[in-house]
Amino acid sequence: MKMATTHPRTIPYLTSPTMNFDLPSYSSMTDSRVGVCPWKGGTYIIRDPETKLVIALEKGILGLYPEASVVESIYQFGRGSHWHCVENDRMWLGFYNAVSGTYIGHDNRKSNWRFQAKAERHDEWEWFCARQHPDGGHVLLVKHWGEFLPMRIGGKDNRELMVDAKREGGTVWEFIKVDLEK
Repeated sequence: MKMATTHPRTIPYLTSPTMNFDLPSYSSMTDSRVGVCPWKGGTYIIRDPETKLVIALEKGILGLYPEASVVESIYQFGRGSHWHCVENDRMWLGFYNAVSGTYIGHDNRKSNWRFQAKAERHDEWEWFCARQHPDGGHVLLVKHWGEFLPMRIGGKDNRELMVDAKREGGTVWEFIKVDLEK
């Protein structure tokens, strides 16, 4: 992966939002990589700590799926569960899928408001802010016009990602940092 200069504290940043990303591995996942704050340039598995389900794509459908074990393939039987965190020039975060090349965003259908991963660009419906929760983990807040709305679990079998239009708090997520193989 091509890197630009480094921040004085050695935090790398990307030179271009259209870079190709290698698929990450589970090779060096340790407890110190669980529960970290998402940061531009990092690749993460986003997990619900209560159910241990992860945000992933399966056959193009964004939802919550069982996490693969270390010995299973990084492709997780056709699932894309690795999300590369990017930041735009306005400092909004975005989550780009390492397999599909698409970003998590919402569909803006207020009667049945869901998240999806279909956008190929990091536009306003794909802008996120990660807010630390006092009990650990982070709530993902999506920008909707001039406000934040949290992401929550819901829908069929509690396996869908929904916009919490009532602002009841959203789901607290665990971010697990995954290294890229060189």
